[in-house]
Amino acid sequence: MHTDWSLFFGSFHPLIVHIPIGIILFAALLNGIALYKKSRTLQSAISIALLIGSLGAALAAVSGYFLAANGGYDAGTLFWHKWTGIAAAVIGFCAWWIRTNKRADILFLKTRLSAWLLSVCVLLIIAGGHFGGTMTHGEGYLTAHMPAFLRSVFPETPRVQPQQLPAQLDSVQVFAHVIQPILSAKCVSCHNPGKQQGDLVLNSPEAIMKGGKSGNTLVPGDIGRSELVYRVGLDPHNTKFMPANNQPPLTTVEAGLLKWWVASGADFTKNIAESKLDEKTRYLLAFYLGFDEENDKEIILPEVARADSNVVRQLKEMKLIVRTLTAQSNLLDISFVMMRQSSPEQKKAALQLLLSVKEQVYRLDVSNCALTGEEIKMIATLPHLNKLEMQKNNLTDEAVAPLKALQQLVSLNLGQNDITVKSATVFQQLAALQKINLWQTRFTEEDVKQLQDTMKGVVVER
Repeated sequence: MHTDWSLFFGSFHPLIVHIPIGIILFAALLNGIALYKKSRTLQSAISIALLIGSLGAALAAVSGYFLAANGGYDAGTLFWHKWTGIAAAVIGFCAWWIRTNKRADILFLKTRLSAWLLSVCVLLIIAGGHFGGTMTHGEGYLTAHMPAFLRSVFPETPRVQPQQLPAQLDSVQVFAHVIQPILSAKCVSCHNPGKQQGDLVLNSPEAIMKGGKSGNTLVPGDIGRSELVYRVGLDPHNTKFMPANNQPPLTTVEAGLLKWWVASGADFTKNIAESKLDEKTRYLLAFYLGFDEENDKEIILPEVARADSNVVRQLKEMKLIVRTLTAQSNLLDISFVMMRQSSPEQKKAALQLLLSVKEQVYRLDVSNCALTGEEIKMIATLPHLNKLEMQKNNLTDEAVAPLKALQQLVSLNLGQNDITVKSATVFQQLAALQKINLWQTRFTEEDVKQLQDTMKGVVVER
């Protein structure tokens, strides 16, 4: 692979830049102490800190210059970030030179002007840091997670809100209601007017068609030549995989919808009725958007607050797969598939942590996890649980009894468990249940028939 030494050095900018910031702030702290405590040693320490901090700031400016050469940043924000950084380095050097000058007739400058220059340097660091944060995290990053009681005092930067879904599936705009929310959730943080990685912006049809420096971002009707489809379909360990930098990847459904949209012509205006979908694609879209295709009416998803990002991060670190249900919802789809070989203690700890976001859990897969009755009781406290996969857990009738508390449960898979017809009383208490899988359980054909007769409208699979 070709090595670009300037970009290699530039990639160290986020590491280098924080070191002189800390040193110069330390010098400012010492300078504040020196106002009340006269000490030759303290004055020498301030001078040394200023010199090292200013040299570090100069090195950070050089590395930042090389990093910026790669492009992808808003020109205005980059301009101010660059020059506040350079100014901080220059003023820091000036403050150091004044302090170390031996001439007695500039004693006033040593004690006063250098302190003022150091204060200006600190202000420039704060401003430059803010511009750097804006380039990295986007406009409004400071207020994105601001507590509710502060929002009235410090208004948030306006953000583009996803369009409301129409009542009928046929009226859904494919790009506006499906594709654009996917791009906004997974791609736009790095491909927006303020941060144009690869000179690519994905927040509007015009920008998408313009493409970036990698070539054909989108070729309507040709997924083979469309860089956007190619990148999201790569192995996550590939250096060209998108989204990059360990950002959440597109789910299988999202990647499939994007691929279908491009293959069908990448039209930005058509609705579903005009798109002439096959049954499989129509079902996939209905499932993704939360429509009941059989009755052609929208499923009203519970409205919940966003899950605590720290808890979600900890769940992922514990090897749970955590996905948002749709781009328009804060509900979560959780899977323990990567924890099947974990110890019982680790699984129990993961379930206990999951209860911290129980309001957001909508789908849960704990199949083949060797769950105990105590863990089933935890799952039974999830108030909005809609789909539960529990097959192959060696569960008994007694173990599944707590599940009767799941009054929002629509789909339940209990296949390959040691349950009998005694559990039918639990199923009958699930008011929202529409589908249950009892494959390889101790339910006989007669038991299943009786259950179907008792629970009209519920699909029982065996």
